[in-house]
Amino acid sequence: MMALVLALSTGGCAANVIENGPAREKMLRANALSTGDPYEASNRETLLRNKVINDVAISPAAHAYRGIVPAIIRDRVSSGISNLQEPRIFVNDVLQLRLDAAAKTFGRFLVNSTFGIGGLFDLAAQSGLPQQTGDFGQTLYTFGVPSGPFLIAPVFGPTTIRDGFGQIVDMIADPSGYAIQRGFGLYPVLGIGVVNGLDKAELLDDLEAGSLDYYARLRSIYLQKRAAELGDAVGIQITPDNALMPNASAAAATTQVKKVVQRKKIGRGGRSRRH
Repeated sequence: MMALVLALSTGGCAANVIENGPAREKMLRANALSTGDPYEASNRETLLRNKVINDVAISPAAHAYRGIVPAIIRDRVSSGISNLQEPRIFVNDVLQLRLDAAAKTFGRFLVNSTFGIGGLFDLAAQSGLPQQTGDFGQTLYTFGVPSGPFLIAPVFGPTTIRDGFGQIVDMIADPSGYAIQRGFGLYPVLGIGVVNGLDKAELLDDLEAGSLDYYARLRSIYLQKRAAELGDAVGIQITPDNALMPNASAAAATTQVKKVVQRKKIGRGGRSRRH
């Protein structure tokens, strides 16, 4: 609760004041490109600590997971974990009054949980029914709660005050997590979270490898991706910059960085010649 009070009272980088029509879209687009970051110094320190944890534990475990477990099995596990997210997405879509998205999510969960063998195969996506967005931070946005400042949370990474609070609510109130814990205990829930994190760790390694300023790029990616997700909640399409997305290959990211460096060198050379 204190986090929400702070979010409401802090201007931060991307306070999302809900307005109708073009004003809301303009606000979302501005937030996606915002560089306002009042906690940048402490965020960078937290990112460094997170990097140590990643380098020592998470990244080696992720590489071992990818090296030992065949890709076809990893894909099935990833699909199954994604299917477990559908009840949480459904609840938030209903809270946001996105009834069409809620119906699609219900349909996806029904099809994939039965014909897709517990979600191991995403047959719904193959039939033209992609996964919807829906989380409690997004729900709070639709009710007018501003984001508050950008933060790097210990271990969990980039977020905002509102969305960090939303993540906590989603974890505590997740219907799938609750059902699994009731039936099998806490450890399977933790195991699912660990595997889900390992599946994404390599993307962050690629992102860091192709970045001149890892922190600035991570912030930009998060804010653009988040603006697109918030736009989904209110029927506004925000397209992130694909060149900055973490699913871009390391080679593509490195090429982009080299182009930036080359442009800077040309710029410095041009200034030198003018002098």
